[in-house]
Amino acid sequence: MDRVDFPFLGNTIIMAVVILTHVFFAFFAVGGSILAVFSEWWGSRKKDNDYLRLARGLSKFLSDMMKINGVLGVAIVVLSIGLWSQFAAFLYSTQFWPFLIEGAVFLLLMIFSVIYHNSWDSASRGLHIFYGMLTALFAMLAALFINSIWAFMMVPGKWMETQSRWDAFNTPILIESTIHMLLPCMINGALIVFVWSFWKSRRPGEDQPYYAKINKFSGAIGASLLFLQPLSGLSFLYKVYSSTKDLPTPNPWSQLSPGGTAQPFLYLMIGLAPVAVIGAVIYWVRKHEKGKVVLLFASFFMFAAFFMGAYTREKARKPYLIWNVMGMDQRFTKTMQEKGIGGSPAKQNAGAVINGEQFFQSCKGCHSYNGQGGTIGPDLTEVSGKYKDKRDDLKDFISAPP
Repeated sequence: MDRVDFPFLGNTIIMAVVILTHVFFAFFAVGGSILAVFSEWWGSRKKDNDYLRLARGLSKFLSDMMKINGVLGVAIVVLSIGLWSQFAAFLYSTQFWPFLIEGAVFLLLMIFSVIYHNSWDSASRGLHIFYGMLTALFAMLAALFINSIWAFMMVPGKWMETQSRWDAFNTPILIESTIHMLLPCMINGALIVFVWSFWKSRRPGEDQPYYAKINKFSGAIGASLLFLQPLSGLSFLYKVYSSTKDLPTPNPWSQLSPGGTAQPFLYLMIGLAPVAVIGAVIYWVRKHEKGKVVLLFASFFMFAAFFMGAYTREKARKPYLIWNVMGMDQRFTKTMQEKGIGGSPAKQNAGAVINGEQFFQSCKGCHSYNGQGGTIGPDLTEVSGKYKDKRDDLKDFISAPP
């Protein structure tokens, strides 16, 4: 059967767009759920209906947004199966329990987000806050289990030797990467509400005092959490370094280092994030009324840094995804073949003779040849002529391309 290829953009870009869109909604689903129940608790404690109004509005938005998030999650599964079937079968089998638990937790998240929104007038305040806490809990658990799969694709750790499903879940970077994901979720939730309320508070009307109060509330939360983000990022980077620096290249740390495919995106993220943190410092120094415009610009820098961070992680685990095991080109590496994983020896030996045109199908998502393929990577049309009778130079080019 012929491989499925999206025209113009290619499979990789299509998948990246769907994943990053899903990440945006998922981040707000987690952060917004926590912010909603915290707002309700704060409003109940202060006996202030404005905070209860914010929580109620968030609960309605989250209840509707869960449906979009569910559709995007299904789209990722369908795309991975349809475009990279062998890789998807390998990943879903290895991560069977995390995927299964993730599905169950997400279902509970959808159920309790609906209950939380629809029980405002029927449940007592204490019971309703409990519903909100369950919603936030399931949102964080969903983040934990999906992140465990992402972490495995980047640093599989002991699983390389044991092939244990527990080791596939409990990877060396699980804790640090989860913290580094949950914190941006909460920052995202607070800053999106801050940007929204800033815009609404500048429009004249009877609700202007409400939006001004919510703007100050969400701004204080977002600016406070921004100070913690660099610490979690450094902790995560150090864990990736200590877990992968001694692995043969390419490895995740080499991809993040100068010359690696993820390095430009990492540096761009590192450039954006301090601007956001400095904006948070100015916000606190100048107080809310004088500093909220600065925090507004800092918020957009933070949003851009989040997207760069997500893309950096994607690039750091490519082109292999699961180090030295299997790439999304659906080829098992020699390491796995020696372990007897990925097909019978007869099939593995049969793969020693490679059909060049068929093999190029895994490259054309980014590269073009004779006018066919993607435009993200360099055109490979002239490569064969350039390196004709220069076998050693060609090997050097393949192992360390410019």
